Amino acid sequence: MHKKTKNNRTVFLKAILFLAVLLFSVSLFPQEKTGKNLIPNPSFEERKSKGSDIKAAIPWKGVGTVDYYLKPDKRDGSQYKGARTGISYAGLRFQADYKEYMHVKLLETLEKGEVYEFKMYIRLLESENVTVTVKQLGAFFSAEEFRIGMEFNEEGLVDTNYSKGISGTLNWILIQGDFTASGNEKYMIIGNFRTKMKDDFVKKNKWSLFAFQEAYYYIDDISLSKKNPEDDSPKYDTEGGVVNWLPHAFHAGKTFEIKNLFFEKGTSKLMSESDKALDELVKMLIDNLSTTIQLNGHMDKFGDEAVEKQLSKERAKAVYDYFKSHGVTNQMSFKGMGSTQPVAPNDSEEYKAKNRRVEVIIIKE
Repeated sequence: MHKKTKNNRTVFLKAILFLAVLLFSVSLFPQEKTGKNLIPNPSFEERKSKGSDIKAAIPWKGVGTVDYYLKPDKRDGSQYKGARTGISYAGLRFQADYKEYMHVKLLETLEKGEVYEFKMYIRLLESENVTVTVKQLGAFFSAEEFRIGMEFNEEGLVDTNYSKGISGTLNWILIQGDFTASGNEKYMIIGNFRTKMKDDFVKKNKWSLFAFQEAYYYIDDISLSKKNPEDDSPKYDTEGGVVNWLPHAFHAGKTFEIKNLFFEKGTSKLMSESDKALDELVKMLIDNLSTTIQLNGHMDKFGDEAVEKQLSKERAKAVYDYFKSHGVTNQMSFKGMGSTQPVAPNDSEEYKAKNRRVEVIIIKE
């Protein structure tokens, strides 16, 4: 009886030792989290030179003379001139017999049957030289790198369908869509994939009959991530309050709203009820010192556009100042977007409150 007990004890100790080694191994080699951005250098902030060609933004490549900007384009007459985030962005030109593409190798090969969410922001150049807009701009995912003459089948496309042309308010426009991978896609190509460019043009001035036809769009903040509704979703307690709202991991291109953020009405003065949420984010930033962020302030529509933009900028700056005063040394910037990017209609107090927010954009991991 004693010998059997001793043997059982030995087996038990070996099992405990095995589990300990297994747990230690997992801690050394953490499992990869889903939802990370698979686009390298998604905001074009990393560069090998100060050149004006997209090839300077490693590892991007271009077809044609794809422009690369490190400061606002002098031709741009829009109030939104410059990059959407950071300082760098790209530009694509389209003419009747000429169009440009930009392409890059993905960080990972796409998995068959998996659904991926694609996003990018584009903005039309406000210039007298831009006489037309295009109906379609998007992405094509391919197992092979771009080559002249390659076919762009529908199965590989995530594109748009703006029958009146992509123009909007000359602010940044979100292009997005889901892509179900066939498997083995390694490359992404950005551009217009219509066979005849002329058929995709919409005149800015319908009375202009003989103007040279050219469209030009800026590109910034591109992301592609495996779609997982559970990933990064806030967790709620039984009272409905947000318990865990921070993303599981910071990755370039990620955008999220700072939850439980409160300002005194009509001002940029932070209320003490905001401290808990801000302190959680302070800790996460300090733990990720290489992460670069931009804080974007947003407002509901309540009056003069200039006043809305100024207040949204002041609120973003208030968060920026809080971070600085609490030991955050990460590279940070802030910007006021006014009421130009609502997430809900401005037709009720509940919806207006949703539009009053400060978002964090991860520029660089």
